Amino acid sequence: MKQTVTKHFMALFLVMLFVPIGNAVADDHESSPGEAEFTVLGNCGMCKDRIERAAYSVRGVRSAEWDEENQMISVRYRPNRTSQEEIERAIAEVGHDTENFLADDETYENLHHCCIYPRDPEMLENNRRYDEE
Repeated sequence: MKQTVTKHFMALFLVMLFVPIGNAVADDHESSPGEAEFTVLGNCGMCKDRIERAAYSVRGVRSAEWDEENQMISVRYRPNRTSQEEIERAIAEVGHDTENFLADDETYENLHHCCIYPRDPEMLENNRRYDEE
């Protein structure tokens, strides 16, 4: 009888030990990084700094790398904290048109003279401003 009780306690102990680990793994899976790559218009190293800094200002962004030559940014983020839309809005807010959102004209025009990139007419026609719902 004593051995049976001891075995039951050991089994219960092992179950209790592994349940929190299972939950931690599940939580980590939910917060695994989302990845996105999208167009962001810019010209130079100052643009790169501004674009990446804007992306990193969004809570949940883990990495951001803008490629001047391809006009693309690659971001990794926590989907339970942010979204590609929020990241694009933050970048557009600092003056750079993105795949889905436009910077407002005043912010764009106030960029440093070397940062004034040619705006894409198709983007201007099809995209929303970053501050529109």
